[in-house]
Amino acid sequence: MFRIKLAGIPIGIYNRYVYVRRLCSGYETAETPAFTVRATNAEILAEQDGGPFAPGYCEGLCLYRKICHQLSRYDAFLMHASAVAVDGEAYVFAAPSGTGKTTHTRLWLEQFGSRAEVVNGDKPVFRFVRGRLYVCGTPWRGKEGMGSNIMRPVRAVCFLEQNPANSIRPLTRGEVCRRIFHQLLMPEDQQELDRLWPLLERLLADTAFYLLQCNREPEAAQLAYQTMRRKK
Repeated sequence: MFRIKLAGIPIGIYNRYVYVRRLCSGYETAETPAFTVRATNAEILAEQDGGPFAPGYCEGLCLYRKICHQLSRYDAFLMHASAVAVDGEAYVFAAPSGTGKTTHTRLWLEQFGSRAEVVNGDKPVFRFVRGRLYVCGTPWRGKEGMGSNIMRPVRAVCFLEQNPANSIRPLTRGEVCRRIFHQLLMPEDQQELDRLWPLLERLLADTAFYLLQCNREPEAAQLAYQTMRRKK
């Protein structure tokens, strides 16, 4: 077993393949784990499902899913998104795969230079700490490998849609609900769901949400930032 720390939570991992240990490099800790996870051989094979993925990679996916199902015990959850921080505050971009989250994140890095840092490009953890929502880096960063072992307070969440022209507007609670559940890892276990639901209520109540319809030009990043940074 080795130990990592995600979102401030120490976790023990029993791994079969060295891939997982290498993946988690930079997240190790000596602290006593709050909980431990392991993936059985049957679970790894089911994750492969006859596909071309290596067993170590599939073990990593199994382990992360098991970790995320425990997170609600610690006021935390997983959301499929990309998060970039500017001047110490994080802006989160959510959208179906292939919509342009990575492209938009890179635009922010180009536009804001040393003021910007990627928290996580694909599967960040979100955690409420002392009443404030933080987005946290994880080793599971997507195929581009964008992210760092950092935590940053969330300023706003923005759903992306491709469009030839750039526009941004706030979303109503109903509009957010229609979009956000597609980006969350929802548990099948009722007790886990009961723990997660109050966190999602807090997320909806305390967080500013936007819809950004955009192209891939630098103006899209500027418009998004200038709009979302004004909202406290």
